[in-house]
Amino acid sequence: MTTEAVPAGSGPAFAGAQRRGRRRDAEENRDRILLAARALLVTNPNASMDDVAQAAGVVRRTVYAHFPNRDELLTGLGDRAAADMLDALSRTDRSALDPAVAMADFSLTIWTAGDQYRLLISLAESEFGSARLRDLLAPIRKQGLELLVRGRDEGRFATHLPLPVLSAALQAVTLSLLQAVNDQLWTDDGDRAARAVLITAGVPATDADRVIQQARAL
Repeated sequence: MTTEAVPAGSGPAFAGAQRRGRRRDAEENRDRILLAARALLVTNPNASMDDVAQAAGVVRRTVYAHFPNRDELLTGLGDRAAADMLDALSRTDRSALDPAVAMADFSLTIWTAGDQYRLLISLAESEFGSARLRDLLAPIRKQGLELLVRGRDEGRFATHLPLPVLSAALQAVTLSLLQAVNDQLWTDDGDRAARAVLITAGVPATDADRVIQQARAL
């Protein structure tokens, strides 16, 4: 009995490798498109899908294969923004920290990650709606609310507002400050934003700077 040799570059293993290669290429193209869109929309909010394709170094057909329209592209950017912020927040264990320090670190982390998406926040409000933005930020808001609950239980935060209202106020403060940067009203490395969040939460202004320094030292 003779066995025919399998030609090089054929067979199940080769086909599997081809499929994995195509998936990897597709994922790389999607990431490239999102990164290019984020950078482009910062300077040109009205950039077209053709502009995004050119900035990403891909043909227009490749952009539309991943994002059939501008709304889908913005949704992809929003999903990436939320995922990146959640990833950044997960890098610190705040469970054993003083609640005020934990809140300062939480705010600083959000500011560092969220600053990349200042324009996206503005686009979300105008193009795919505040409801979508609220959905994207829900897991982040949940973490902030848990910090508020612990801080209030330990007597570190104010009691003048119901917790859900205070949580919404802190998120509104953060988004407004990010938008102020977008509108070129001010610049901040996060310390002043964290101070505003802490004071809104009920930390005395005289303690806020010390708390932020402790968070910076983590």
